[in-house]
Amino acid sequence: MISNSRAQKKQQDILNVAQQLFLKRGYDAVSLDDILEGVGGSKTTLYSYYGGKEGLFAATVEKTCHDKLGPLLAMDLTDLDPKTALNTIGRQFLAIMSDPEGRAFFRSMISEAQRFPELASRFFASGPEVMIRLLRRNIEQWQKKGLLRSGNPEMLAGQFLGLMMGNYHLKSLLNLMDPLTEKQIKTWVARGTEIFLEGAMARVE
Repeated sequence: MISNSRAQKKQQDILNVAQQLFLKRGYDAVSLDDILEGVGGSKTTLYSYYGGKEGLFAATVEKTCHDKLGPLLAMDLTDLDPKTALNTIGRQFLAIMSDPEGRAFFRSMISEAQRFPELASRFFASGPEVMIRLLRRNIEQWQKKGLLRSGNPEMLAGQFLGLMMGNYHLKSLLNLMDPLTEKQIKTWVARGTEIFLEGAMARVE
């Protein structure tokens, strides 16, 4: 009988190999045999864990979202002022979009969204929606403290992320520009945060 720890390690090994292969080649170009070649084991084991290729792909989507957003979600932003917190969130968000793995992940989701609409919904719930909720909660707190104007916090969260993406996101997905440097990210986010707060900051009478 296989111990739980061995089974969990096997699941994680399969997931790690599948994640890298899907990001590198895309869904269609990866077979279960390719994954098993990298991790060992049998198709029976893989099916028992993930129910097949589509289930495994869904699991890699959720894992990738968790891996990318985990460091940001672990930050304690509750005592930061809006400018500092938004700069922190914006830099992390743009860094995720800028790194090669992040770009490959977005391209993969876009290419498969029509074929797997439920998977696209799970991606949105595990990735973009998590970012929006994080921002919304902070915006609500700043509004309660009188630091930001009243207004729909979810709409404001979406508008802030839109400022962060600019036209960079599309150019990035089309591979029309190199990943942003840390200095470029810092400059872009600082200016976007400034523009956002010019419209959202509470006015002192």
